Amino acid sequence: MPPQWRVTDGLTDLALQPYGQRLLDELLGSMPRPTMEISGGPEILRAAGDEVEAALLPTTDAGAWQVVSARVSVWNVDCGLLCITYQLPDGIVASGDVVAEVAPAVQLMVPAVTRILRATLPAPDGADEVFVLWANATFAVRVERDCDAARRRAIAEELTPDGVDCTPDGARDGVLRVGSHTTAVVSDFEARPAQLLSRLTGVHHVCWAAALRYDAVLSAELSRIDPGRANISMSALEEQAERILTGYHRIRLFRLGYSSVEAHLDAAGGTVWNALEQQWKFQLVLTTLDERLDFVRTLHQQLVGRLQDRRSRLLNELVLAFTFLNIFAIVLAALTFVALPSLDVGLLASVIGLVMLFANLSAYLVFRRQINDPSRRSNV
Repeated sequence: MPPQWRVTDGLTDLALQPYGQRLLDELLGSMPRPTMEISGGPEILRAAGDEVEAALLPTTDAGAWQVVSARVSVWNVDCGLLCITYQLPDGIVASGDVVAEVAPAVQLMVPAVTRILRATLPAPDGADEVFVLWANATFAVRVERDCDAARRRAIAEELTPDGVDCTPDGARDGVLRVGSHTTAVVSDFEARPAQLLSRLTGVHHVCWAAALRYDAVLSAELSRIDPGRANISMSALEEQAERILTGYHRIRLFRLGYSSVEAHLDAAGGTVWNALEQQWKFQLVLTTLDERLDFVRTLHQQLVGRLQDRRSRLLNELVLAFTFLNIFAIVLAALTFVALPSLDVGLLASVIGLVMLFANLSAYLVFRRQINDPSRRSNV
């Protein structure tokens, strides 16, 4: 790892209440949070080669973009985040639609970002290859301190026309707006409103990625479950049960951790968090994830129950067969014991033995049909 990289462990991107350190440590152990972060400047973007790829240094109509900083963070929900901060050219504001100029360039970065992440965070053996789900932009606009609130709101609305205002109560040094992308209009880029919006937006990006990844895992598990398959084995179901149990545990931990975040955010963080959740409709994503998880568990349990019923019927057949064979053996032994040397009596004993054999076989077949016929069992 290059010496100019800074590696930090145990970070939190959440704006929590001012709890004591011990309580914070316990809460952060279950909430979505970065476990490691690599931060630095443009050198991070050179992880995949000696030079920064042109896609990561776009030049749009207003001029070239300059990299201010970059950070890669690994989170405790099986996902990560790459944040690149750019200084946009001054002329971009006067060039017309800023979003229309910036958004395509951000999307073109995805292949290069994927290569950087694979070089920086190589996947361990047997793990999924690192890939990028999507890219999104957060705009930070710096204005003079004497810029009035109405002007700041107008700038934010122009950059995020499909959004809602989520400026925390009492925030005098910034206007925040959340939509398909997010905007902060502040007098200082290091001010808390700008940092708050950037960090919480990153948290929601990671949670979205985790939810979609878990949903994809459940979809793959569903594709392995075939209710019409007749030759399914108990061993295959047991292996699948282990995978489902592992996935259930991880997904429920993620859901419980996410649900507990809002209750422990401070007032400003809660305002931004709610706006992000509502505008990005994340609750619908979580509802879909819960429904798919319940469906996978229910379908698997039904398959296990069906296989157990099949085995129970087989066991009943074996018990029934041995029962009738024992009855026939007892009758045959009794006839042999009382048989006389007379030919007529010996012949009579043989005839009675054959009749008892056919009677036992007929009774066995009748009972076997009743055991294996679901319609007969349902009518009882």
